Amino acid sequence: MASFKLNASTFALFIVALLVGGVGLYIENNGFVIAGAIFLMVGLIMLVKPKP
Repeated sequence: MASFKLNASTFALFIVALLVGGVGLYIENNGFVIAGAIFLMVGLIMLVKPKP
């Protein structure tokens, strides 16, 4: 079972994903929404990656 590790950099990526995605939805710019989704996916990958 994957152990979750929510450190400061992973938490920061989730905050950035929310901010960028929120700005994209507010100004109706799909580029920002896609960038927010990419940040979210990277954060999720960093959350569940196996420990070395």
